[in-house]
Amino acid sequence: MKKIAIFCVTYQSYQELFSFIASVDAAAEQAEGQAQVDVMIADNTEVRPQPIRVVLRHANLHIFPYHQNLGYFGAVGRMMKDTDPLGYDYCIVSNVDLTVDSDAISRLVTLPCAENTGWIAPQIYSKAEDRDLNPKIRHRYSLWRLQLLRIMHRFPILHYIYSRTLYLRNRATDARDISVYAGHGSFIILTRTYFRCCGIIDYPVFLFCEEIYLAELCRRAGLRVVHCPDIRISDREHVSTGRMPLVVYSHYNYEAVSYIIRTFYTTS
Repeated sequence: MKKIAIFCVTYQSYQELFSFIASVDAAAEQAEGQAQVDVMIADNTEVRPQPIRVVLRHANLHIFPYHQNLGYFGAVGRMMKDTDPLGYDYCIVSNVDLTVDSDAISRLVTLPCAENTGWIAPQIYSKAEDRDLNPKIRHRYSLWRLQLLRIMHRFPILHYIYSRTLYLRNRATDARDISVYAGHGSFIILTRTYFRCCGIIDYPVFLFCEEIYLAELCRRAGLRVVHCPDIRISDREHVSTGRMPLVVYSHYNYEAVSYIIRTFYTTS
């Protein structure tokens, strides 16, 4: 039987959280006898209106009430310090504004997975954009492109223009079971091999560029990032980050891109 851990983070998004873990429970039911599923919830909400109370019938639930906003990977990394990712065949890092298809876990546990696979990128269907958000990045960014991205986030009006022009040109892809540079960060499936080679997540940035961080670690370790659209997730669109003022959103992105350049590009 495969062991799967799902690490998810919520920040003032309880309705979305409950819907997400209900879909996980349904998927765990369909994979009963094939998989043991542990759901780890980091609650980044500083002041919770009430304790999280939910009962899962087919998965095990573990809640980490941090009472402070540690960011996405900050909270995930802290949870991983309190667990043992190497004890699982797959560790999934997820937002909560998603729905897991009922057969997603059963498809994952029966997926042929090469030993050098570090990251599995499923289909993440966006109704708003009418496309699979994966693969997020097909090829490694050049330093010049990252510097341009940093400039765009230095001046928020440039990002506003981009999001309403060039970004809208993205289209669905028919890529299937191919190696890519990076998957989308909202639902990340990491293998045991990833943790053997790269260790637990230790990303010292509050938000954004998580995909590039993982992609660079996979690249350094010689691990593949594989797009597998038969594993299906539905996206419900940026519940937490969508509420951010543009200036704050751009600030966090600027800090994240700066970290990526400083850590992975100045010595390569």
